Amino acid sequence: MIKLLQKKGELEVHLPSKWKVAQTIFKEPAQVDASPSELMKTALDNPVGAPRLEELLKPGSKVAVVVDDMTRHTPVKDLLPPLLEVIDGAGIPPEDVDIVIGVGTHRPMTTDEIKERVGAGIVKSYRIQNHDAHSSELVVMGELPGYGPVSFNAAVARADVKVIAGSIVPHVHNGFGGGPKNIMPGICNFDTIRRHHMKNVLHHRARVGIVEGNPFLKDTVEIAKLAGVNFAVQCLGDTMGQIYEVLAGDVFGVYGLGIEKQKKYLGVQVSGRSDVTLVSSHPYDEGVQIMKAFMPSAMVTKDGGSILVITELKDPLPDFFLDSVRKVRGKGGSEAEAGALEKLKHYEPLIEEAAMDFNMAIILILAITRRFKLVLVGHEVLRDAAKAIGCRYSPDLSTALKEESSRVKEASVSIIPAGGYIFPIISEPFYLLEN
Repeated sequence: MIKLLQKKGELEVHLPSKWKVAQTIFKEPAQVDASPSELMKTALDNPVGAPRLEELLKPGSKVAVVVDDMTRHTPVKDLLPPLLEVIDGAGIPPEDVDIVIGVGTHRPMTTDEIKERVGAGIVKSYRIQNHDAHSSELVVMGELPGYGPVSFNAAVARADVKVIAGSIVPHVHNGFGGGPKNIMPGICNFDTIRRHHMKNVLHHRARVGIVEGNPFLKDTVEIAKLAGVNFAVQCLGDTMGQIYEVLAGDVFGVYGLGIEKQKKYLGVQVSGRSDVTLVSSHPYDEGVQIMKAFMPSAMVTKDGGSILVITELKDPLPDFFLDSVRKVRGKGGSEAEAGALEKLKHYEPLIEEAAMDFNMAIILILAITRRFKLVLVGHEVLRDAAKAIGCRYSPDLSTALKEESSRVKEASVSIIPAGGYIFPIISEPFYLLEN
């Protein structure tokens, strides 16, 4: 019997008799005795590498607070009240505070989603906006070699005190999300985001859990520094997604400390690669975010092996995305790979008019489907996605295992119960399309 995590609870299933579990890539959850709100208050009282937030504030200050969007699992509704209480206590009224949803190139959040994200009371009292990476009102705040002028959200750029709130979690290419990534791409301009992502995506060090020598992360940090953010609040979550600690203080001091803690809680040294990997996309169950489970599973699967991705996605992937996948894949094989590599060589997106998360997902699709046998497992909406991607679909895990075992009689198996949280630590480089 093996277990995979889902929002609705654990999914249990028996493996085929001649399949043997080689490794379960998981760590036990932390013991947590305090709520996110209580952890937040503790963090604000004990900042890392920076003065307390109230020391940065004074009456008349304009304040901007950047929070991440619904694709991340930061408990924003719990973090904002203690944070806004400090700001209010410094004599700064709501009309001098802007709350910006750092969507990067994701879709803007709806009014109802924002209410759910930040709380209805805060929506009534504060100005709240989705960041628009294409806005003509973005403010240039510096230049970088290879990027040129870099601009950011106007409300944030013009604020006297800039605060970000997010979560430090494993990230497919950045090593870890949160911290500077709440700034770039969170509130950055589209051209910078596009160049950054296309420039660095293929590097073999631009992988989940990798920090040292990761050019994707290095450029994220350098771009984020230009924004001049004064204070960061970052949540740390365990294998079950529960917040075990909140850190506050200097953006980069908090990020570095948070990464070290998350490596211990979420990183798992693996013993090798298996014939088959079963991975839950938990906690991601919306749109192309489910594909973040592709990378950690590919890193522990033998070339030519099978990856079964179990997801709770209920809404169809956008038609535009599926059409884009079909367009890029074309006839498939080396022709599609060559076309993608040629574009990336010039830092060009595969689909010019698509958001960056769409482009990044398509790159992952090309890479994973060329090396592994991919199966999407779950709701009927995945059937069309599997067809567009060029992989197989199965309505449930038991059916998928039965079908796969008829092809692979004996197999070593890796189990990743929560592919969005846990990351494998491997010794050899993992290449996408370039090798």
